[in-house]
Formats: sequence, C-alpha cells, structure tokens
Amino acid sequence: MKKLFLVTRFILLAGMVFAGEDSLHVSPYERAWPTDMPLSQHPSLSSATQSHAPATVDAGRPSATRFIIPTLFVAYGVAARFNDTPFRRFDKYVARQIDLHVDRHYPADNYLIAAPAAFAYGLDFFPGVESQHHFADRTLILATSYLFMWGAVTTMKKQIPVVRPRGWNDDAFPSGHTAVAFTGAHILYREYRAQSPWIGVGGYVVATAAGALRTVNRAHWVSDVVAGAGIGILSAEVGYMMLPVWHRLFGIDGGRRLVVMPSVGMQSAGVGFVCVF
Repeated sequence: MKKLFLVTRFILLAGMVFAGEDSLHVSPYERAWPTDMPLSQHPSLSSATQSHAPATVDAGRPSATRFIIPTLFVAYGVAARFNDTPFRRFDKYVARQIDLHVDRHYPADNYLIAAPAAFAYGLDFFPGVESQHHFADRTLILATSYLFMWGAVTTMKKQIPVVRPRGWNDDAFPSGHTAVAFTGAHILYREYRAQSPWIGVGGYVVATAAGALRTVNRAHWVSDVVAGAGIGILSAEVGYMMLPVWHRLFGIDGGRRLVVMPSVGMQSAGVGFVCVF
C-alpha cells in the first residue's frame, strides 16, 4: 500500500510539473511570434529543424491543459486499486460480463498497437500529406516517447502488483499494450492534425480498440487500460517537450543530422543513434 501511495504521488506530481513547466516555458514549436516578423527569421526555425506544416497550429492554446486528461486517466487506474471504490467494482462487473458472454480470444490486439506509430512515422511519405515535423525530428519524438513510456509502465508493474483477470500473474497494471497504442496515436494526432483532425481520430479509435480487446481477452481490467492510455498520451507529450532539448544537446541546428531508431518491446527497450556531420 505504501508503494501505491508513492507511485500515485509521483504520477500526479509529474503531471502537474509537466503542465507547469510547459505553460511557463513554451516549446519553440508552439510559441507565437509578432506578425511583422518574417517566418524565416523566427529563432526556432532553421533549415535543419523547420516543420513541414504551419508552426502556428498550437499558437495561443493553453498548453498545460494537454496534461489534465491523461493525468486523470492514470489517477483513475490508481484509484481502482482500492477494493471499496466504484472504479474497482466496475472492473469486476465488466470482467463478470465478459466471462458470461465471451468465449473466444481475439489476437488482433497484438497487431493494432503498432498501427498508430507506423502511420505517425511514415504517413507523410504519401504524396500530398505533410507532417508537423520532419523525419529526423519525428524519430527523436518517437524514441523519447516510447522510452519514457516503457520506463513508466515497467516501473509501475513492479511497484503495483495487480493480478490479471485470468489470474496467471500479477503484472496487470497498467496495460503496456494500451500505452504503446496511445503513445503512437497521440503522436499521429499531433503530427497530422493540421492536415486533418480525422487522421488523429482514426489513431485514437485504433488505440481504443486495442485496449478494449485487452479487456475482452481477460488480460487486463478496465482500469489497467485507462491508466495505460493516460501513460501513452503523457509519454507522447514528454517526447515533444524534449525535442528542443535534444536539438541543443546534439547541436542539430549547426548543420548536423541526428537519426535515432527506437526499439521497444514489452520486456525490453533500446535505441540506436546515427549522427551525420
């Protein structure tokens, strides 16, 4: 129970810290600039880091609000760990209904989780489709997001043991499959919403279907899936927050090009770097 309180405090504080820092230090991709300043003179836009889509897509929007919903999702999952809460009772009710009415396994959840990230990474290769960031920056965003997601999921699985509905082990919380799917879906939304918001909606639908199947297959409780969705969205936002940091750290604006290839699995994670001078 002590571990549960510590992890709960960490998640809630992390959400507030991210929100506070993001509202005070706006990302260069979201900062509005004077109308009389030419686009080419804006300090955050250079030949190495200029986005394909208009950089004003987030200008003026309260950025801290992006962390409220995913933080609430994670808080919902943590609250369901207490037996007397309505959230936990709802978990058990859904599990009973599935036991009564579902008599087969649907393996599609193992494949759907990769679809949003695949489209986020390569959709702009299709003619006429433009992403918010170029290929190298999207690689950095995806790598950072998935590494953060993997660390958060594995830590919480170890610190908050929850037996799965089928009872075969105690690492149900949170749903790693759902976290993977929603990390990719949120990046897909942010990269292509200037093209069409329906691209992002499609990603969220696929991620939600993957999470729902994890529940239908009795691999997770509903609260595991909700928390996984929150972790995925938070991880994607961390990836975008860290992008300017990687630019400064690796000196990408100085004519260098950095490509980072992430490798994330359910039990491991890794990353490869290629830097061209």
